[in-house]
Amino acid sequence: MWNKIKNYALYGDTDRESFHCIKEKIETHNRSIAAVFASVASVLIGIMLLLSFVEEGFASSRPVYIFGLLFSLIQVAVSVASRKVPPLTYVSVYMAVAVFLLYGTAIATLTRPEEQTVTFMVLLIFVPLIFVDRPIRMAGSLILHIAIFIVMAFRTKSGSVLSVDVTDAIIFGVLAIISETIVYRAKIHGYVLEHELHIMSETDQLTGLNNRNCYEWCLAAYPYLYKQSICCIYVDVNGLHELNNTKGHKAGDEMLCYIADVVQKQFGKKDTYRVGGDEYVAFALDCPVDVVESKIEEMKAQIAEAGYHAAIGYAHQDARDEDINKLIVAAESKMYQDKSDFYKAHDRRAR
Repeated sequence: MWNKIKNYALYGDTDRESFHCIKEKIETHNRSIAAVFASVASVLIGIMLLLSFVEEGFASSRPVYIFGLLFSLIQVAVSVASRKVPPLTYVSVYMAVAVFLLYGTAIATLTRPEEQTVTFMVLLIFVPLIFVDRPIRMAGSLILHIAIFIVMAFRTKSGSVLSVDVTDAIIFGVLAIISETIVYRAKIHGYVLEHELHIMSETDQLTGLNNRNCYEWCLAAYPYLYKQSICCIYVDVNGLHELNNTKGHKAGDEMLCYIADVVQKQFGKKDTYRVGGDEYVAFALDCPVDVVESKIEEMKAQIAEAGYHAAIGYAHQDARDEDINKLIVAAESKMYQDKSDFYKAHDRRAR
């Protein structure tokens, strides 16, 4: 029960691992929304400040407008800085919440204390729903602003207006906390589902390696990822068809998984792909040729020890070339030569 409450409050009814997988996406969303909010707030409050000099009805609120404008301009600066300093994202988010709720508090208690509050209550319900964060953190922020409003109300209001405003602040505050928790849960679950679908679209379901889709999406980036050199290693399993025919597809799948694991251990999961039924491609960035060759020899030994065989070819380049396909074709050509040599020495039917 306690774990469920903790997961709901901290991770929107998911778990720590799932939440951290989508944390960057949430921060990107919040960063963009906070910047828009700060900009809009600056413009709107600036307009009201100008009106306070020409319209008598706005004049009494001029100090509030000045405060709101300065606060929102600071938030614009923080939002811009958060693009380079990600931790500032949450400072920007809670400044965006604060600029509206403190503005609503000031209007209700400093400029119109004799009237029942509407602006603060509306902002209390609406503003938190724009962002996405841990439910408990936003709930804490709302409780703080409600407390500030109530303290200010007791200092500036009296009679039935005070009673109604304090009661409304508590009721609307509870509703705001409940609604933001429900909405955040739905948004976080949506991000988690989107992340899982994205992972599924990039992952080979049999071996767990990156699949052909991921390979095609990532290929264009490789010319810009290395500093000195890049190697392409092309692997093609020998004897899959024969093994399927003699021992069944389960045995064939076991071979594919074993070889995928061997390649992944040598070159890392991030840069290893299953690009076909029995074909794998791996990239080694800024890795000396002799080290790549050593890894390939170790792969061959492990594969042979398990009673399997794979044709392996590799190609290396030092110069930066935006056409990564030349490197892949060179590695593939060497792989086909290795496969040809193997079948010259091992008759397919005997195999």
